[in-house]
Formats: sequence, C-alpha cells, structure tokens
Amino acid sequence: MDDVTGVLTAPPPRFEHDDVVRIAREVFGLDAEVERRFASERDQNFQLVLVGNERKVLKISNAGERADVLDMETRAALHALDADPTLPVARPRPIAADPDVYVGVVDGREPGVAHMVRLFDHVDGRGSTEGMDLDLDALWDYGVMVGRLSAAMRGFFHPAAGRVLLWNVGHCLELRPMTPDIEDDGRRALVRRVFDRFESHVLPVWPRLRAQVIHGDLTLDNALVNERGRIVGIVDFGDMAHAAVLADPVSALDSTLSVRRDDELFAAAHALVDGFESRVPLEAEERALIGDVLTARLALTVTISAWRVRRYPENADYIQGWDRAAWSMLEQFDELGFDETAARLGARPPRPATAELIARRDRVFGTALSPLTYSEPLDLVRGDGVWLEDVTGRRFLDAYNNVPVAGHAHPRVSGAIARQSRLLNTNLRYLHPSAIELAERLVASMPTGSALDTVLFVNAGSEATDLAWRLAVAATGNAGGLVTAHAYHGVTTIATALSPEEWRGGWTPGFVAPFAPPDAYRGDGDDPGTTTASVEAAIARLAELGCTPAALFLDPLFTSDGILVPPTESVRALCERVREAGGLVVADEVQAGYGRTGTHLWSFAALGMEPDLVCLGKPMGNGHPIAAVIARREHVERLGETAEFFSTFGGNPVAAEAGLAVLDVIRDRRLIERAATVGARLRAGLESLASTHAPVGDVRGAGLLLGVDLVRDRDSREPDAALAEHVLDGMRDRGVLIGSTGPAGNVLKVRPPLVISVEEADVIVRTLDETLAALI
Repeated sequence: MDDVTGVLTAPPPRFEHDDVVRIAREVFGLDAEVERRFASERDQNFQLVLVGNERKVLKISNAGERADVLDMETRAALHALDADPTLPVARPRPIAADPDVYVGVVDGREPGVAHMVRLFDHVDGRGSTEGMDLDLDALWDYGVMVGRLSAAMRGFFHPAAGRVLLWNVGHCLELRPMTPDIEDDGRRALVRRVFDRFESHVLPVWPRLRAQVIHGDLTLDNALVNERGRIVGIVDFGDMAHAAVLADPVSALDSTLSVRRDDELFAAAHALVDGFESRVPLEAEERALIGDVLTARLALTVTISAWRVRRYPENADYIQGWDRAAWSMLEQFDELGFDETAARLGARPPRPATAELIARRDRVFGTALSPLTYSEPLDLVRGDGVWLEDVTGRRFLDAYNNVPVAGHAHPRVSGAIARQSRLLNTNLRYLHPSAIELAERLVASMPTGSALDTVLFVNAGSEATDLAWRLAVAATGNAGGLVTAHAYHGVTTIATALSPEEWRGGWTPGFVAPFAPPDAYRGDGDDPGTTTASVEAAIARLAELGCTPAALFLDPLFTSDGILVPPTESVRALCERVREAGGLVVADEVQAGYGRTGTHLWSFAALGMEPDLVCLGKPMGNGHPIAAVIARREHVERLGETAEFFSTFGGNPVAAEAGLAVLDVIRDRRLIERAATVGARLRAGLESLASTHAPVGDVRGAGLLLGVDLVRDRDSREPDAALAEHVLDGMRDRGVLIGSTGPAGNVLKVRPPLVISVEEADVIVRTLDETLAALI
C-alpha cells in the first residue's frame, strides 16, 4: 500500500512566508509577496502578488510526492490547454533557469527532506463551494466542463499514469481492509455490500470500458467557481491516473450532489451527466454503470475518511468534510436498492415479462392497431445485420423486414444519426448541406434522360403517397385514383383510400378504382392487352363516379398483390393508357426500391417504367423516419401556385444524414449486386422445394423480394392461407422470420436485408424445407 498511501503519510512541508518569498525569487526569478495561504492537508499553497499586482500561485508539495507524477500533472495541464485553449486550467510556469522545466526542488526545514515546488497562473474564483449552492443550470455547465476536460485529455499519455491511487474507483476493492475503521456497524455493512456489488456487477466489465488518463477528481475542492456557480478555474491535477472515462463524471457527482434527496437528487445527477454527455457521449454500458460506480465512489470516500481519521484525529474536521453528503446519498441508494438506483441514474430498467408487455400494449394501443405478428409474439431487444435477438438471447434470421435495407443497426447509418443529432437538428427553412446533397444524389440516381429533377422530403411513405396525390391533382386538375386490386400505399386518409388491402367492412372510397394486376400465375399477365383492358375498365368505373384519373399508383413489384413480376410490355401498356386518360404515373418504391431487385437502385427502372412521380420511404433511412417524393419541376411548381409545401421534420439534418449513409452503404457494399447473386441462390433454393413439397405452387419475384405461392392443389391453384399462417409460425419457431402477402394471404414474403450472405440464404431455404416437412 506504500504507493497508495505514501503521500498521505509523509510529512507535509512547513515553510514560512519569508521562505516562500525566497523560493519565488531563487527558483522562478520573481519578486513577490505572499498575499494568502490556501488550506491544504498534505501540501502548502500560497497566493503571491508580483509587481504590477499580477498574481501567481506557488505550490510546495508533500515530501512523499514523486517527481514523475508531478511532471505528469504539469504536462497534462499544458496538454489540456493546447487541446482546448479556453479551458480555465491554471497554467504551469517554468523555473527561471530552464524554460522546459516546470518543477524546482528546495530543501525542507527537516534535515535530509526535500520538497518539489511549482508555479501556476492565478485564476479568479471562489473555492470551498457547497454542492447545494449549484442549481440545475450550474450543474449542467459543471458537467460540460468535466466533459471538455475529459475530451482535451483524450490524446494525453504519461508513464506515471499507471500509478495506483486510493481515489481511483477502479481500485476500490483494495479498500476492504480499511472498512473496520468505520465505527458504525450498519454503515460498515452498507459499505461492504457496495464493494460486493462492485465486484459482481462492475468489475467483470470494467476492463472493456473506455479508459484514458483522466483528471480523476474535478470536485468542488479542485474547482473555482464564479458567483453563478460556473467553473472558472481548474486548479489541481493531483489525482490523475489512467482509468475509466466514466470515473470523471462520477467524481463530480460525488462532490456536487451534496445532501439532496429523492427526485431533487436524481434531477441534479442527470443535469450534470447530461452536460458531460454534451461533450463526451457515454456508451450504453457506461451509462448503465453510473449508479454502481457512483455508489462505489461514495463508499470509497467514507472508507478513506474513516481510515484517515483513525490515524489523524486532530485533522478530523477537514478529513470528514464530505462525509455527511456521502452518507446521505449512500443511505438513500441503499434504501432504493442497487437496481432501482442504477435505473434512476441511467441504466435501463429490467425488461418487463413478455406477457405483461402484451397486456399493456392491448390497454394503451386499442384494437385498431395491426395485431402482433406470429401466434407467439416476438419480444426483441437488438439487431445486427440480418439477425434479431429476443429477451432470452435467442437469435432470429430476419427475412421479412425491408426497412433495414443495409442491415439492422448498421454502424455507418446509426453513427451518422448519432453524430448529427449531437450537433444540430432543424428544418429546411434553414440551410444545411445534408438534405441538399441527398436530394441531388436522389435526382442523379434517376434513369438517364429522366425529367425527375425535384425532391420534396417528408417523414414516411404514407406522407409521400399523400404528397404525390396532391401533386397529381394539382398538375392534372383531375380527382380519380387508380390502384391494383390489393395494393398498399400507406395509412393517411388519402393513402388508405389508395390501399385496397386496408379497406374493411365493405367500405370503398368514391374516387378510387382498383383493377386486377397482371398475374402470370393465376391470370393472363403476359398479355399487355389483358392488362390494358383491366385498367380500361377501372377508368370507366371512375367515369361512373364522376372522376377522371389524376394518378395511377403502382408498386412495380406488386408486393401486396402477391409479388408479381409482369413483362415490361404489360407495365408500359398500363402506364400509357393512364396517361392517355389524363393521369400521372406514380412509382411507389417504398417496398421494392433501394436495390432490392438486384438490377437497379429503383424497381421501376428494372421494369422499364418512366414515372412522373416516385415515392420513397421505409428503407430510405434504414429505420430512421425519412421519405421523399421525386417529381418533375413543372408539377411541383403547379402545386406551388395554390399552396406552400413544408414539413417540419421532412429532410431534417439527422434524417438526411441517415439517407446519405444508406446510399453510401448500398454503393460501398455493392448491395445491388449482392441482391442479384444472393437472390438468385435463394430463389433457386426455394424453387427446388417444389419437387418435394406439393403446396409450393409458384416461386416468383426479383432479387431479394421473393414470393412462394402456397396452394391446396397445383392444378386448381387454390390459395392455402391457413398453411401459410402455420408456415410463418413454424419458421419463427425454428429461428427464421418471414411474412405473407397477396389477396388471400397465402404468398410467403421473403425479403431479407440486402446484406444477407449466401450461407444465411441457405438457412432460409433449409428452414422452410424443415417447416413444410413438419406440416404436410
């Protein structure tokens, strides 16, 4: 324990004012007078007044101090000032004899004892502040200052930083031999429980927390504040060591929370931590440990205090200066319990049981909300690539969601969101390059020669549908909508009207006419004439309703209609007929876009469509809400003649950064090419199942949007929706998630994130094979 306790047990310096004046002159070349002495238990600190009323602080160190440690403190202060020149760190000054040396040595009053001496610029401000004097704003700013200093120290290293210190909370278990010095039995037991908790819950993860050389003790003892409680001086680096970054804000909490209680205490803690995080964001594991590390720091404080008072009873008042506040917090936290304390200080509370969540969901969301997927609902906690993990730790291959096109929790996308959200999030009434760049890249992604040159941002695909409808109505002056018979285009009032999949109870909107999509499996989808006749009949129905077409809304892969891939001639004929009737063509890329076809970024391009408007949504932000309409300038200007368009959150900087990151990942990971190669492998595997499983009537789709049409009988092609439902549950039970689609709900929908590998595609095929074998 010599390295730990040496400074506390070595004799302190005992210089008089005349000695200080001589040291200032001989070591630092200054003519000065002593203005005051600052209180210190182990050192001597003097405020000097120079000619011209300039002030300096002379620090004479305890004889037990190590030269390399004082050099580290000096170099750290200089490094911090270089990294952040506006930090209020007291600047060290060199000795007179050598501008590169900052520590002098003087003989002590005792024979054979020498002391090291340093000089610092004086910083105005008051010390010995009480934590209760700091309001929430001051605590936020206190946290900001701790964070700034932590950030400034990031690149600093010194060999002496590996020293072992009593105050380094990472070494708190070494204080267990000191606990007998705590006189009260109950309090001694409390401290031992805290150390046991640290050993079981913190110590196992401590080595993987971020670590660097930290200040270690930016408490109210080592900070000067102004009349508003803001730090204006950082005056002591004496407890530096290489330690977890988390230890810095925790040491500030230990000092500033004082004797606050209950909600006031936790509000104060969050104010300081939030301020710290505005400069140094905490990682999830660090935030989860704030409660346990703070509690350990408090236990460390009272344990060292008891140990020192037992040895230096004459100095008890000074030593026990922080005990009252520390015991107040410790006893409150003990009453709450470790888990509740951790939760109130930032850790995620224990996740409720799945059954409880289901019941609560039913109570607060009501029956209009779409029901949970699968007969045994999933209770998921995290995702990674194509994999999801539930509360039990079980992993599921996600072959259902088209939203995370770049994979769940992709680091480039989530990182872009986090970085921008820490900087700024506003709206498009202010200039910001991200939305402009995203719009430019989207326009550039349109097929060569396209007239689609203008982008309007919104928040979701439904809003994109709604806006596209407004543009079409304004451009054409018409009021009729054309959609396929089981289409889905969103949830707003207009989007629902354009989504026959959502119509219930015999309700049909009075301005929309659905028509049969080109279906090569159950109809005559290869014949453009049949398709034209179908839409012709829909146009006639609009006429009966007193409407002419404003727009045709088309998902180019007809996802909700059962994942149909008709010949390009049929789709072109369909679009041409709508234009002849006076309507615009809207390509809805929300389900089929962003490279999913394996040939183009946009599915309409794969089918040779030339739309007037394009709707984007779901995969655009990989899970972050962002959507857009890409239009011709003339159509946007027509809308602008009668109405101004603005979306508060549409195209905000955070969403735009997400959108840019998704495009970058698709480009850099060559996800379109992957969709083609892995999609071909997946399709071939699914098609092979037809030879062993009679219900597999048809396999169709493009790239990584595939449908498996399950039938009762291949000759009649009668849909088997019940089997499809059982297959979904069976595959879920085996760890693979897929969906279903189509008018009868019998088409298995397989659309994994585009980052899926060949091996993972094989897992889908193998699991479907096993599931069908178990059901048939």
